[in-house]
Amino acid sequence: MELIKASEMKSAFVSLFNIYAHELSRYNPWLGTQIDIEGNYLSKQVEECINDQDCEAFCITENSRPIGFAVFSYSDNTEENLCSIDEIFLIETSRRKGICEAICKGFWSKNKGMCILHVLKANHPANIYWKRLIEKCGYTYEKKDYNEQLWCYEINLGL
Repeated sequence: MELIKASEMKSAFVSLFNIYAHELSRYNPWLGTQIDIEGNYLSKQVEECINDQDCEAFCITENSRPIGFAVFSYSDNTEENLCSIDEIFLIETSRRKGICEAICKGFWSKNKGMCILHVLKANHPANIYWKRLIEKCGYTYEKKDYNEQLWCYEINLGL
């Protein structure tokens, strides 16, 4: 498994994001309405994500084949140790193989302070997954009501 910058695999990143957005639209119908004339979901936001200097967007590959993507970001405030897993997605056939776990463990081990993770409330499988993974990795967290659609997991990564 390898992480390749999204800017180096832009077409694959956009395609994978479209699959991700389509899957999430079952939990958030608004997402299903955010398609441009080329058939891409949230195209402006995806383009910004690929080119944004404040975040790191990657394609996840296995045997040089794109199987998912991950987006991480960091606080602009240098006094604040704050990072975020903005998005992480694997195609169905690559799930339940420990890939997401390995990526998250690697990200968390490189960062200190607080990691923010937002999860759709209606996406019960994702909420179960994140609770189990965070606890399995030995971190404490607070699950807060972010808004009517999202939970915010504040994961304490230590100092």
